[in-house]
Amino acid sequence: MNKLILWGLVALLCIHFGEGQVKRCIKCDFTLGDIPCIQSTVTCNTGEVCATIKGKAGSAHLITKRNCVERSRCGVNDTTSWVGVTYTTSTVCCEEDFCNSGVGVIRFSLLAGLTALLCFFLTKIL
Repeated sequence: MNKLILWGLVALLCIHFGEGQVKRCIKCDFTLGDIPCIQSTVTCNTGEVCATIKGKAGSAHLITKRNCVERSRCGVNDTTSWVGVTYTTSTVCCEEDFCNSGVGVIRFSLLAGLTALLCFFLTKIL
């Protein structure tokens, strides 16, 4: 019974209450292709998430931008022209801090990890 209560508490601790949290994202003004740009960090406003916006002309990947965007922009494709070139932009959003960095990193919650470790040791004791 004690283990059941303990695992119930673990489940509650591992729930991520994302709404209302301030997100921090990578900001990178438009850059050509995948050429690295000077990055900075930015704090999103309420209702915004981190995003990577990529622009293509045909099959050629032309531009990339990283920043906070309104949640309603997520998954939206737009067509626009600039300097006589028509390109399509796609906006891909994510919810974690700095998740738009472009680095394929597995993100692990410190709280969830410490909770799991604590529970492992407590189940050995109980």
